[in-house]
Amino acid sequence: MKYNKLYIFVEGNDDELFFRKIILPLFLKHYSDVEIFKYAQWKHQKVELFLQSIITLDYDYIFTADIDMLDSVKGKKQVIRHKFGNLDNNKIAIVIKEIESWYLAGCTNEMSSILNIRVPSTTNDITKEDFNAICHQTYRSRIDFMFELLKVFNYSTAEERNDSFRFFLDIFNLEYDNKDKDKK
Repeated sequence: MKYNKLYIFVEGNDDELFFRKIILPLFLKHYSDVEIFKYAQWKHQKVELFLQSIITLDYDYIFTADIDMLDSVKGKKQVIRHKFGNLDNNKIAIVIKEIESWYLAGCTNEMSSILNIRVPSTTNDITKEDFNAICHQTYRSRIDFMFELLKVFNYSTAEERNDSFRFFLDIFNLEYDNKDKDKK
């Protein structure tokens, strides 16, 4: 089998945690190795050099970012490509609105009752502030809340509740079994 490697570029700690626990196991079915790289804390030039080395070595990459307050995925991709010139537009994945929306998306109605929280039927418009408001209804610690959501994460529920999560799985041909997250 040919050695193939994937680098997933994420913005920060919350993104890294989500991708490590929920997304990485799905990619390990297709790649020999998958590494997650937090780029927000690095200088642009270092990120660009790292990207160039990945391209030179013929490895794959995915560059993720939250859409934040921009109006369109196309607009956010243009901002990112302007900042990091080496990026292939097809390898940029935009999370709508923010990664916290994906955390909540995977919480089934049954689990939301057990966790004593209200999760909206769609999480497409969830921001960090919305997430924190939901979190602090029951939990003191945001990170504890995130870990609880990851423990009960359900892929099919997440696909139903968040369009960008579903699109991410579709565009990268990722298939899941709701037990996948238990492998890591």
